[in-house]
Amino acid sequence: MLLVKITQLDHAIFKGLFKPNAPKWWQHLFVNLSRTGDGVVYLIFASWLLYQNDNNSLLMLNVLLLGFAIERPLYYLFKNLFKRTRPCNWQGGFSYIKPSDQFSLPSGHSAAAWLFATVLGFFYPQLWPLLMLWASSVAVSRVMLGVHYPVDIILGSIMGYGCAHLSLQITGAL
Repeated sequence: MLLVKITQLDHAIFKGLFKPNAPKWWQHLFVNLSRTGDGVVYLIFASWLLYQNDNNSLLMLNVLLLGFAIERPLYYLFKNLFKRTRPCNWQGGFSYIKPSDQFSLPSGHSAAAWLFATVLGFFYPQLWPLLMLWASSVAVSRVMLGVHYPVDIILGSIMGYGCAHLSLQITGAL
């Protein structure tokens, strides 16, 4: 019964947030925010850390690599365990982008963005507010684009944050 109520609330919030007739500028804003979480930013940053080749940069790279090595299998496990249909694939739904798969829970973009932002925030605490704003924006963009429900991005964000902290603990950085 509780799960049904959560799902109903999740759908209602989604319907309140997602705008199928949004203006072009709105669509471009959220498409571009979402793209910053596609993975290219992570690869560029990892390359920069390798190029820096100092102890702090290499530690950060190891924390990030371990974090993603933990997060990615969990992401695939939960996607295939829950098999939650995306809003754009449910009852004739619509989205502004084509999702990479058919399942929505958890949001991989949210998980990756929060993992990345949490690790960077640990190493660069002065950037913490900006990094949290960016990770939250990536997560919210997934709902605004019609490919995730709010619970998907909340659980993905928690998963990414948790994987970052686990990685920081395992590597001894924390």
